[in-house]
Amino acid sequence: MIMQFSLETQGKWQYVEAEEELLREVENRYDLEVERFAREGPIYVLQTSAGLKALKKSDLTQFELDYITHSLADIDKQGCTSVVVPLPAGDGSRYFRFEDSYYFLMDWVKGRHCDYLNEKDAVAVAKTLGRLHDASQGIKFDPVPDTRWLLGFWPLHFSRRLDQMKAFAREARQKTVQSSFDRLYLRDFDHYYRQGIDGLEKLADSSYFELCQDLSLRAFCHRDLAYHNIVMNGEGIKFLDFDYSMVDLGLHDLADLLLRNLVLLDWNWKRAKRILAAYSSVVPLDHRAYPVLAAFLQFPHEYWQIGLQYYYEKQRWSEEYFLARYERKLKSPDLRQRFLNTFTKAFA
Repeated sequence: MIMQFSLETQGKWQYVEAEEELLREVENRYDLEVERFAREGPIYVLQTSAGLKALKKSDLTQFELDYITHSLADIDKQGCTSVVVPLPAGDGSRYFRFEDSYYFLMDWVKGRHCDYLNEKDAVAVAKTLGRLHDASQGIKFDPVPDTRWLLGFWPLHFSRRLDQMKAFAREARQKTVQSSFDRLYLRDFDHYYRQGIDGLEKLADSSYFELCQDLSLRAFCHRDLAYHNIVMNGEGIKFLDFDYSMVDLGLHDLADLLLRNLVLLDWNWKRAKRILAAYSSVVPLDHRAYPVLAAFLQFPHEYWQIGLQYYYEKQRWSEEYFLARYERKLKSPDLRQRFLNTFTKAFA
């Protein structure tokens, strides 16, 4: 069984003295005793007198943390069991400031990460995602940071990403000595840029703005449904890490889930149908939703993202890693186009 972060079974346990000031703060605020801890990045797993807990350091603003923690607490009150709500401290707050960062404490979730190669896992995640969105429709999103409200902004985001793709290609062309990645990115630029234009045009021809006005379709979207953010156990599924969450159409998360499966499985049509059926068994999709989904899937998000990582974020990955990542994310372009054509004919 793959444990969350491998910390619980493989972490290097340390005693409180190694992080004494922080952990004493936790003890005072949450009325418990910390016995020892293990750490991986911003995550601590704590052995405490109240059982295993997860402590997370956050770089989010106080406004963003208020929005996320209040939303998760409200969704939990709706009876949704797939979220892990930060625990309230003695003063009722669900996070605290220590030195220059915010922290929040949660119950530790035992289980394994989901495996998108396993169809049963993918279908179960799709159905649970529907339940999360359904529960979030019953809460009030007020207030919400401007940066966390995506309803009605897809066309603007698509346009900005197209502009960024052009900027990435321009940077690659202007290099005196082009890297292997530069040449690969430029080789495929015209193809994927055209797909981006097509996606934007499909969105304009869809009922996107009409759907955005439908209050029943507004959802608390996770927006990072990577396998390691989903833990499965005998009690069900838990979604972790809502740092990127936004208020948007639930179709955003659904499209993200579809893409993660389709890229992995060479654009398998049957997998897409199973995911759509599982999600819509909880949140029914009417005829207006499918052209919007088609537009989202048409846009080359993977191509834009790897360009962003290479040219803008300048991630410190090796050239070989970038090339392998490009191959993995953008393999089978013919199968991708065939899938898009099939999806459009079937639904849009």
